[in-house]
Amino acid sequence: MALAEAAMDNFELIDLLCVIDACASDRLVGRVVPMSKAVEELRVLTGDFVSSDEDAANALTQIALERGCAVLFDEQAGADIMDLA
Repeated sequence: MALAEAAMDNFELIDLLCVIDACASDRLVGRVVPMSKAVEELRVLTGDFVSSDEDAANALTQIALERGCAVLFDEQAGADIMDLA
């Protein structure tokens, strides 16, 4: 089983479809899905705050690509860590 398929097993297909449709923005170059927004929307919709961001992003990415959307991976590792020095 592929990694993306395993990640999709954690989420309902209808939830993934709803999030992609809600988060996709029409641009001149096509429909773009910002992944940080999509992952957050999926968490709010499903109430799943346990699954990893990576699993959610993998599942959402697969659906977005199948629906002809470009995916923007806009979350940076450690973005929530502030340097207070």
